[in-house]
Amino acid sequence: MWFIIAFIAFFLLAIAAVIDKFLLTKSRIVPVSYAFYAVFLGALASSALLFFSRDFYFPQAELGTLVMGGVAFYFGLYFLFLAVQKSEVSKVNPLSISLTPLFVFLLSLFLAVEFFSAPKFLAILLIILGSYFLSQVGLPKTRLTSQGWLFILATCLMFAVSNTFSKIAYNELSFITAFVWLRWISLATALIFTVVFGGWRAALDLKEIETKKNRQKWLAFAIGQAAGGLGVILMQYAISLGSVTIVTALNGLQFFFVMLIVYVLSKFYPQILREDIQRRFVWQKVFWSLVIFSGVMIILI
Repeated sequence: MWFIIAFIAFFLLAIAAVIDKFLLTKSRIVPVSYAFYAVFLGALASSALLFFSRDFYFPQAELGTLVMGGVAFYFGLYFLFLAVQKSEVSKVNPLSISLTPLFVFLLSLFLAVEFFSAPKFLAILLIILGSYFLSQVGLPKTRLTSQGWLFILATCLMFAVSNTFSKIAYNELSFITAFVWLRWISLATALIFTVVFGGWRAALDLKEIETKKNRQKWLAFAIGQAAGGLGVILMQYAISLGSVTIVTALNGLQFFFVMLIVYVLSKFYPQILREDIQRRFVWQKVFWSLVIFSGVMIILI
């Protein structure tokens, strides 16, 4: 059950990643603005889940856990956009997605949230390695700055803290109660951080939207966030049902889905997206895809 939900979640996140890949590389990144709207839309979407809950309440006993998870989620997004601003999105996303499971593994082990057998740990490593190298096939070799690495590691740490404490909250509360409070706390963090550090004007500057080009940019951003938002909800639900480390590692599947989406769009809808797929890279992509699915099969056995 949790695997099917995670599978769908990462397909939706792949759609969001395809949009972000071309949106973020062609746009000027304002981290405080992007993080604010991502959290705002996430809180808005999560609030809709209240229509499906009959036991929503203020969980005073678990408030500390929720605050840790919610605050860390916002700063994970903020550091992610800072990393993209300082480096290349084609490097930042794969590294953050590939390294976060290692942080989750260490943190969940330290907090005694979960433990793994040797085969499961091997599966996690295969997925991490396969997903990263698949994402890098055909890309020119570039070096990240020390500042870029710092923001990437901060991103991984924050997302690891968020996912681990979210898992603890899901173990104690109903999924909807925990998830909604986590997203509301993330939004509260965004509001406080934006006001205190003077990013309010940048976050609410909507003058750009007046031009047709920028309206299209914001429409693409909204579509990407909608797909990403639903993907996050399903991913978090999968975490609540299964292993936080394994589900986080399976996020690497989105690189496989991105490869398929880009191929389909390039072949059948080149007016939307055109990307040359060189034959010499095909077998490399097939190999690393097989590495990923080897890890997946070990998990399912």
